[in-house]
Amino acid sequence: MQIIPLQPTHARAAARLHIAGQPGTFLTSLGPQVLTVFYESLPRAAVGLGFAAVDNTQMLGFVSATTSVGRLFVELGTRRAGLFLPPLLACFARQPSLMLRSLETLFYPMVAARQSRQQGHSGGSTAELLSIMVEPYARSHGVGAHLMAALTAECTRRQIELLDVTVDKANAGARRFYTRHGFSLMHDFTLYGRAMYQYQLALKPHEKFRPAI
Repeated sequence: MQIIPLQPTHARAAARLHIAGQPGTFLTSLGPQVLTVFYESLPRAAVGLGFAAVDNTQMLGFVSATTSVGRLFVELGTRRAGLFLPPLLACFARQPSLMLRSLETLFYPMVAARQSRQQGHSGGSTAELLSIMVEPYARSHGVGAHLMAALTAECTRRQIELLDVTVDKANAGARRFYTRHGFSLMHDFTLYGRAMYQYQLALKPHEKFRPAI
């Protein structure tokens, strides 16, 4: 297995894994076409970062993150508008409620950051972990841990101090994963009408992240 930077050529496999791994979530509800464009665009964006775990030509899993959710979606709506907007608008036409959810997606990082400041937490440079997915047959083999290690190393290289992730309160498996990898529970909030937790990992400059396998 190799851990390599996420590439646009991984987009279809990433979209498939995302839909299978997060049924019922906002991004999944946008459909495979929108998600494929999303994962094609993320590696090209200045605010995007991600890694893929591959075995020969088979992608076993991936992790994606951004230093700005808002700027990432602005880039999708401008530079990739021709590919991104038609299927997105079609989704909105079929399910108008998704438009409100898209606005929540853009603004919730600011709400979460304000809550963190009110609680006295550090306001250092922050990245948002968007997704980490592994093929079911490859789970429990350290794939997720190695993807997390690659992401945190890249965040440290970019002098990012904090890595945030939003987790559905009901997703006990994900909560255990992030706790095992050093994330701390910061606060709870409601997003898309669902109870959520924000977890945060403090990254120390030049400190090597050790996979929790």
